[in-house]
Amino acid sequence: MRRLLLSALLMISMTPLAPGQGVQKSANMSVRKAIETTNKRFIEVFNKGDAVAVAGMYTSDARVLPPNSQTIEGRENIQTFWQEFITMGVKIVELETVQVEARGDTAYELGQYTLTIPQAGGQTIRDQGKYLVVWKRVGRGWKLAVDIWNTSTRTA
Repeated sequence: MRRLLLSALLMISMTPLAPGQGVQKSANMSVRKAIETTNKRFIEVFNKGDAVAVAGMYTSDARVLPPNSQTIEGRENIQTFWQEFITMGVKIVELETVQVEARGDTAYELGQYTLTIPQAGGQTIRDQGKYLVVWKRVGRGWKLAVDIWNTSTRTA
């Protein structure tokens, strides 16, 4: 009897968790959709070479943490960074969202990227890797607050 009573109390105490989990999953799906939409825009403006539009997708105090480099802080410096990146010859970026988790006005995204850099003679260099972005809700949309990535491509 005691075991039955403990089991019943345990089940009752867990019941309120179930509806909250559904709400959280729904919120994550909504945020994921918004982030994927923003990523499509990022791809579009980057592939056009528009560093101003790319930088505009970041919060004013955002940080970019590129591989083998110092942290870049602030939208103006981020614009300069992306312009230099584009000028170096990176012409095509592809992003794939793997996971999104949201908590209030903050979310994180794990994903995979591919960069394509055309070379002389019709050759191309492709870099593939993974990224982590911390997103902040700004108004009704989401902006990149912290952006870090690193390559999965091995060099000889």
